[in-house]
Amino acid sequence: MALIHSFEQSGNTLFRHRGQIPLFIFITAIPIIFLTDTTIFNDTFYLILTVFSIIVALSGFIIRAYTIGTTPKGTSGRNTREQVAESLNTKGIYSTLRHPLYLGNYLMWLGLLLFTFNAYYIIIISLFFWLYYERIMFAEERFLERKYGDE
Repeated sequence: MALIHSFEQSGNTLFRHRGQIPLFIFITAIPIIFLTDTTIFNDTFYLILTVFSIIVALSGFIIRAYTIGTTPKGTSGRNTREQVAESLNTKGIYSTLRHPLYLGNYLMWLGLLLFTFNAYYIIIISLFFWLYYERIMFAEERFLERKYGDE
């Protein structure tokens, strides 16, 4: 199987299960929070990083809410079985960002990752998130390319 078909096939499979990554991140974050030694940080740094993690998570939530609230129906849906696009998103936030929902997802989860105070966990989950969503984005773009061509 050619790599392009493998990427698309794995992307479509991951697309159907994309709602399960938050559960994976949350479950793995719980022991990391308890196992990470935060006593090495002074109280001020701890407070600043905690507030920063909340701000990052809220910014992701705001991006997602704005995107969902301003995107036409039949485009960026909650469908999990297959790709659906009655029209192509080219206005609003989609005119400046290619995948605003996934950016919002990442920022929300980055907030949680930062709260663990564990640099290794942040890097590992960020790389996992990147690979996971890269495949999904590839499959989505192949679908849109077939349906809408150069548009």
